[in-house]
Amino acid sequence: MGLTVRDALVYALENLEKMGFKKFRKQLHEIEVKENYRRIPRGKLEDKDWADVADLIREYYKDVYGVEVTLEVLDKINEKKVAEELLEDLKKVNRFVRLNQLEESKCLAPEARPMMLHLSDTGEMVCSVTLETFYPGYLHIEWTCGKEKSGEVSSSLERYAESLDHRSFSVCSEVRISQDSIRSPESTVHVSWEHEYTNTKGQQTFSITDHNFLWRPVMDEIQTPSCMYHDNPVVFNCHISGYYPDNVTVKWFRRNKKSLELCEDSDNISVPKIRSNRNPDNTYSCTAKLTMTPSVDNHLGAEYVCQVEHPSLEKAIKRSTRGMEILARPQLESITKVLEDNMLVQFSMHLTKFYPKDIKVKWHRGETQPRKGVQQMTLHTETLAEREDSLYDVTSNCSISGCNFGNPEYKIYVTWQHESMDGPETRALSARDLPWIPDVEDIFVLRLEDGYRTMMMCRITDYYPNSVTVTWYKKENGNVSSIQESDDIKLVIEPHNRRKNKTYGCTAVLHFTPDSTRDQGSEMICKVDHPSLEHPIEKSTGPLRILKAGEEE
Repeated sequence: MGLTVRDALVYALENLEKMGFKKFRKQLHEIEVKENYRRIPRGKLEDKDWADVADLIREYYKDVYGVEVTLEVLDKINEKKVAEELLEDLKKVNRFVRLNQLEESKCLAPEARPMMLHLSDTGEMVCSVTLETFYPGYLHIEWTCGKEKSGEVSSSLERYAESLDHRSFSVCSEVRISQDSIRSPESTVHVSWEHEYTNTKGQQTFSITDHNFLWRPVMDEIQTPSCMYHDNPVVFNCHISGYYPDNVTVKWFRRNKKSLELCEDSDNISVPKIRSNRNPDNTYSCTAKLTMTPSVDNHLGAEYVCQVEHPSLEKAIKRSTRGMEILARPQLESITKVLEDNMLVQFSMHLTKFYPKDIKVKWHRGETQPRKGVQQMTLHTETLAEREDSLYDVTSNCSISGCNFGNPEYKIYVTWQHESMDGPETRALSARDLPWIPDVEDIFVLRLEDGYRTMMMCRITDYYPNSVTVTWYKKENGNVSSIQESDDIKLVIEPHNRRKNKTYGCTAVLHFTPDSTRDQGSEMICKVDHPSLEHPIEKSTGPLRILKAGEEE
């Protein structure tokens, strides 16, 4: 950048000797000035150096008239050589013309275009104003940025251009403003200019709260899950874009019928810190997130509100979700089985913690896979209960004749369907799901004496249905063979009276006459099978000891 008027004034004042500079300050306060100007107060001039005095001259008289005042003061204190040197320096100041060297009729006042704004790749806001068709081509332009009346002067860049006919000038003045300078809504960017040759002054002021500011935040609709489930975390996303400076404040609120409460980090809410991203157009964007765990009793019908504040906005902008619809999937707690009178088995399925309360339960009976062939609906009853947490439980009861479960292939099916489920769920129940599995005691063996008829017994209890099968085997020399009834062997099943718990029992009895030659060391095995068993239960006597006549144990 070339020599400026300020540079020329500072050089001139530096050339004054100490006493000459003191006289200059005194005379500067006393000199008569033109109308609409005022003299510099004595107190402001005391103890000031060359640069300070040069700045005061420009502050009170601008550049062109400031030069005239300086030359007049130099003349009054008889500093002609310094005045000549100042005039030589002023010739080096681009486009500067003294008033007494100009025909007033040639002067043209500047015309201003509106202030223009754009964002730079370095993250600054660039403000520019263009002034046209003025002559001579020297303007005093000053930019300030900050709060009104307290803004700091900002360094600017001027690009002058002369018209083709050399009769006028234009200038584009540009200043770069950091984000920090305009983070407050009270901050302004102010440009003023003065063309002293035509006594023309102008100014423009910009604030990010102006209605035509280009980079206010834009909010998308809040993205919410298509379905929300009780006690399952969900994430709300709200994309915010197109803002400058990078100074957004995002808050989340929960709105109920009676209140609006701020969402803050807690056991079931997480509000991550906002992180802005720089966009290709040098604006900023971010995604506000809220993670929460909904519950029917606390959040059903509530709305979540995302609120964005930015210094360019007169008031915060908001987006909200619709009233929350929360589903809770039914949990299969258990299917219990109880024996009833009249040979019936009552199945009770307990489904818990679901919402809403409407649920469909069906019981079917059949002998193959569910939904294949003909299935016959079975009568059942439901008992619905509301919980303290606003969820629901249901117990579905169905009674089936127990004799059906004598067939291991027989099945009963229960199917339930609810709005929260992707599709119906089914459980198949057979005899093997019944809890009444035979309890088989060890074989009780009476005294075994060669040639004397005796018996051994195996007690079987607590089974249901009454479909037990008992088979006896003999194991000798590693070989196992089934025992069949004969003249000597008799196989008897002695049923018990039905027990108080409504299960069945029996005693399997094997009558035979031991032969020490044939039976010594062999084993007797009692094998019990029942529809509830995956594998039969076996009990063994261990190796038999047959007593010979007169032999004691």
